[in-house]
Amino acid sequence: SDDLSMAGARMIEGRLVDYTQAALAALNAGCDMVLLCNQSLEGNTAIDVLLASLESAQRAGRWQTKAASEQRRLALLPTARALGWNALMQQPQYQRARGLLPQPK
Repeated sequence: SDDLSMAGARMIEGRLVDYTQAALAALNAGCDMVLLCNQSLEGNTAIDVLLASLESAQRAGRWQTKAASEQRRLALLPTARALGWNALMQQPQYQRARGLLPQPK
């Protein structure tokens, strides 16, 4: 799940493609979503241009949203408020996960 602002995420058959081409290739290949994390790219318009291009591709029939993808995306959204830092530090699951990390020497 590379961010499309990274050139490696936009290489198709050995050539660098734009955000829209990369997004359409990923979505049409079965990805549920794409990431474009750096809004400061392209004069702060990268995300706006991508969204407009995806809408155009949808109207032209080059891409269609999938209900199953939307259901999977919605399932990732939190169902409760995030814990505060101190409460997180006390959670057994968090403490177990921390224990699995390599400890500095």
